Amino acid sequence: MNTKENSLELMKTRIIHSFRWNVDVLSPLSEELEIPINEFEEILINNLDMSSLEALHATFESAKSEFLMEKLRCDLSLYWLVDVLKIISTEDYNKLKSKLLGKVAKGEEYEIVLKFAKKEVYHLLKK
Repeated sequence: MNTKENSLELMKTRIIHSFRWNVDVLSPLSEELEIPINEFEEILINNLDMSSLEALHATFESAKSEFLMEKLRCDLSLYWLVDVLKIISTEDYNKLKSKLLGKVAKGEEYEIVLKFAKKEVYHLLKK
């Protein structure tokens, strides 16, 4: 490896080892994927360029709400109720989604949001 490659790898490693990056991205993903953290670091360093690494934390943070919404969509069977059976309109689903994302954005726990969402889905089904 030449000096330029060593320098680039060192800069990437510093980004990955920053506290917030490590706590918010690296540790949770390596745990979720059951990949040892040092191997996951190596994978990221080898597969992402500097700008991708620098932007990844913000991207990861913004993706959390979408991830939770997809989880809610699955846990509430909204795919079936909205897309397949069409007994909840897309308009009502979008309003529900906005409410739920607002709760997620405020930091409410998933189980609490899920419980609220079940009541909302029930009301939409009775509509």
